[in-house]
Amino acid sequence: MSYPLRDQYHRARKALGRGLNRLWPSGDFAALAVPLMRATRPNEDDAGPAILPDQARQYLADRRGKTEEEAVYRLSVPVTVDPKMGILFHRGRVLWGSSDQPERERNPRFFSHLRKPGRVLSEAVLLHHVHGDNYFHFFLYVLSKAAVAEFAGIPDTIPLLVPEGTARTGFFKRAVEAGVFGKRQLIVQGKREVVRVETAHVVRVWFNDRRYHGWIAERLRPEAPSGSRRLFVLRGANAANGRQFRNQDKVSALAQAYGFELVDPAGLDLVQQAALFSTAGVLLGAHGAGLTNLIFRAGAPCHIIELFSPTMGSPQYYMLARELGFTYESQMTLAPEGRGFTATTEVDLAELERALKALPAV
Repeated sequence: MSYPLRDQYHRARKALGRGLNRLWPSGDFAALAVPLMRATRPNEDDAGPAILPDQARQYLADRRGKTEEEAVYRLSVPVTVDPKMGILFHRGRVLWGSSDQPERERNPRFFSHLRKPGRVLSEAVLLHHVHGDNYFHFFLYVLSKAAVAEFAGIPDTIPLLVPEGTARTGFFKRAVEAGVFGKRQLIVQGKREVVRVETAHVVRVWFNDRRYHGWIAERLRPEAPSGSRRLFVLRGANAANGRQFRNQDKVSALAQAYGFELVDPAGLDLVQQAALFSTAGVLLGAHGAGLTNLIFRAGAPCHIIELFSPTMGSPQYYMLARELGFTYESQMTLAPEGRGFTATTEVDLAELERALKALPAV
């Protein structure tokens, strides 16, 4: 199914689900949430770089004219927490708008909130995000919340409640070992477990803010960014969403001829990635979660070359690069084969070489 048709189908399906969800009795989140800090800002009016897939262009268009919020809310009443998105319930009534992405809320475990919960916490900061088991989303929506909780002065005696899907990932475990969360106790909520929290703290973050990226980088990289290495970020043969280059060997050989090291982030743990990418003066790679590591270069110059498939892609890495003051360019790969989201493509070697020739000498 092509991107436009697939997107229309999923939007219609989700709209139907939300309509059915709204039949459940609900309460008013805003009436029960006390803002400890709150700020809003308009989304930037940015058309993006010249080369973007249609999906990425639409994402930027959809953001225009909207505002986003950074906030910490303390609930004034006890609530039960749904395990996936962190949607809250009070006395069995769902509090729509209580997660970090209100527009995507759907299908909580309604009936589980009518039963007595197995665990009761006196207080907790919620780190739930629907895609918290994804590397990119972990940085932008989970670690960023921990940063905002600290910026807002939430005492480190208040534990973090983390969904099991996030907690079981290797990158979360390594972040814990590296001390990213400091002295805060971490409590893992089971995949089907509803937890009652007497005083819950809900954190909302900007989508993309250099303060968050700097906070994350400083806690994970061993030292300040330095060096000017050229790194070609590979998508491994077992990458979850495919999108391999059919001419990968030729692309790798071309990159190496221009001084690039070949890097598969899947072979490195979180701290190793932080150390390596903090030394990168140039990053080249296919659109994908591996480019999230550009955050570790925060505070030093970097140039990004992103290779998009024409069948899918988002502008997030362009947006990260711009927020961190990096230079950025993108190219479109050719001849997609397979389903849109996972299609293989071929890199235009002549066009890539043109970009590599224009890089400053190492």
